[in-house]
Amino acid sequence: MNRYIIYVVLLCLCCCKEDGITPLNKDYAPGPVTHVVATSIPGGAKISYSRPKDNTLLYVKAVYAIRPGVEREVKASYYQNNLTIDGFPDTLNYPVKLYAVSRGEHVSEPVTISIKPLTPPVKEVFRQLKISATFGGVRINFVNTAEADIVIAVLAADSTNDLVPAETYYTKRKEGTFAARGFNTTKRKFAAFVRDRWNNHSDTLYAELAPLFEKQLEKTKFKEVDLPTDTYAGHIGTKMSNLWDDKLGGNIFHTKPGSGLPQWFTMDMGVTATLSRFRLHHREGTTAGPYTGGDPKIYEIWGSNNPANDGSWDSWTLLSRFESVKPSGLPEGTVTTEDIQFATVNGEDFDFPANIPPVRYLRFKTIKVWGALDHMYIAELTFWGNVK
Repeated sequence: MNRYIIYVVLLCLCCCKEDGITPLNKDYAPGPVTHVVATSIPGGAKISYSRPKDNTLLYVKAVYAIRPGVEREVKASYYQNNLTIDGFPDTLNYPVKLYAVSRGEHVSEPVTISIKPLTPPVKEVFRQLKISATFGGVRINFVNTAEADIVIAVLAADSTNDLVPAETYYTKRKEGTFAARGFNTTKRKFAAFVRDRWNNHSDTLYAELAPLFEKQLEKTKFKEVDLPTDTYAGHIGTKMSNLWDDKLGGNIFHTKPGSGLPQWFTMDMGVTATLSRFRLHHREGTTAGPYTGGDPKIYEIWGSNNPANDGSWDSWTLLSRFESVKPSGLPEGTVTTEDIQFATVNGEDFDFPANIPPVRYLRFKTIKVWGALDHMYIAELTFWGNVK
């Protein structure tokens, strides 16, 4: 009986205590990271470290400022022992604080290190940036060794001689070229600079240039020419005139599967002209669009003023051979947003050599397509030049 009374008393005393739940593992700030090593990279650094052995550790973070008032934070999970910081605009020394953080967001004491980035991409690209006159404007050549996300902005002098935006080019290509067009042959000032996603800017490259003369050829004068040896055959009602109807999307020129490669078709521009450049719009779509399937990869354009009636090649002159290049450089079947924009919206531009003769008739000869197919398709062709 006495034991029973004691048990009841103890139970009552426990019940009188304040209710509450005590966690099995109380959260606390982990110890700091150790054995920190920083390796400089363009515009940043790779940082390795040893994690603290605390059970509460959830992640490690680096906190740093890329310029006054602009602070960044990079996190690495518990399973990692390294992280990469970037966005620095130059090669100065920068302090970086590393924190170990618990599941309850308690932070350790900071470990401060100093990093010295290598030349950032925004400046490295600018070093090799080139600007030159081209047909209807200027051409920009760039090298982006780090394949960083960059923006190249082109400016041109307006009627008041103020520099205003003329072209904005987004890319992460390793190297490439693009043009800002729409100008007459009057000499004017042009400029270009590089910007990155952290809004770091390079210096500005200036040049006074006179764009070369060109005029877009009138597509209403284009006609199909059917020569005996032409090897193309239209597919499911598509017509060659779809190439010059200024309609993109599904209204394309598609040759018949099984027609084989190489294959060629002939057209009459309706005028004799020394061609300066052309633009090829790729087919839209994901499974049968740009840089896949029957999209032309390597092709030639031949010219003539008096094609032989028998369709032979004796009366034709090779104007140039061209190769389509995917901006992203990814394997066939994989395209990025930049690839699609470049190919189907902007169109892929090519310049003709400067010493080609004036011609009226063109032969488009497809040598190779992007996929393992034996036919081709193109959404639109546009030509510029000097009409004789």
